[in-house]
Amino acid sequence: MAPTSVQCFAARDKKGKLERCEYEPLPLQAGDIEIKVTHNGLCHSDVHVMREQWGPCKYPMVPGHEIVGVVEQMGSSVTHLKKGDTVGFGWFKDCCQHCDACITGNDNICPEGAATIMGGGQNRGGFAERFRGSGNLAFKIPDNMNPADAAPLLCAGVTVWSPIRKYVTKPGMKVGVVGLGGLGHLAIQFLAKAVGAEVFAISHSPNKKEEAMKLGATHFVGLEDIKDNTLDVVLNTTPGGMDAKKLLSKVGYNGALVYLGGGTDTIKIAAFDLIPAQKQVVGSCVGGRALMREMFHLASLHDIKPIVDKMPLDKCNEAVDRLMGGEARYRIVLETGDVFSRSNL
Repeated sequence: MAPTSVQCFAARDKKGKLERCEYEPLPLQAGDIEIKVTHNGLCHSDVHVMREQWGPCKYPMVPGHEIVGVVEQMGSSVTHLKKGDTVGFGWFKDCCQHCDACITGNDNICPEGAATIMGGGQNRGGFAERFRGSGNLAFKIPDNMNPADAAPLLCAGVTVWSPIRKYVTKPGMKVGVVGLGGLGHLAIQFLAKAVGAEVFAISHSPNKKEEAMKLGATHFVGLEDIKDNTLDVVLNTTPGGMDAKKLLSKVGYNGALVYLGGGTDTIKIAAFDLIPAQKQVVGSCVGGRALMREMFHLASLHDIKPIVDKMPLDKCNEAVDRLMGGEARYRIVLETGDVFSRSNL
């Protein structure tokens, strides 16, 4: 193996399992950094991309977009980081920094943004020994935060914080969180601890009630238990399978139903479901750099952290099966450890 080669786990087709392989990274640019990967959060989005549920994928495909590691190399123009810093990369590893989206703080929707795992080619994720990306999209992990806890915040954390920041504008607002999984259990914490919302954890899994209340939920209910036109905001964190019309019926006047899970279900809502009470149905895509930094600050300050289930990286196929089988409680984090130095691999 050439010294520059990166060992990784990759999918070779949309039905295949992740396999050990290697690739040659592009040269390190002036604004890039290279990190030694220590942790990866496992997200539904990794599976959506790997299985071509969001469009064509170029294989081999390396998942992983909740990446934490230690800086080992830096390009000549990187001055805000140093070797040995613990940093993370999320859904994006670069953006143009000059379009309207970027200069207004919405770099998460930059038309030229480089997604960490989308598109194939050199968009290879963190299920690897090393990872390269723009230093501008690397986020310093707070000193008081465990790297395993930080990993899921790089996607799941900012994904829930972004719409909370935009639509939950004052304490005491009534907010429904649909689904108590990787996204939902973090949304409850940010709403309760950082915003002071009245949180309705909406689930049909009674075994999750005790956990939800400990996380900060005010109520634990089924969707049918909520009166119509009651909630100011509903955050749908599920990947699909929910009746949009029923969800919207629980939203009050000037309220918002926000989609966070990246499912492929068609949303069927009539215009008149929206107009009389001036309701809105919106999507929210992770968050820009300012929101990411704000989210990490709040998580550090209020001890907001995911409930993680740690597994070694070479158990990534088992981890995917557990995730898709609904067995993750609540975010699987894959630890690199000595996986790539073991002689039996």
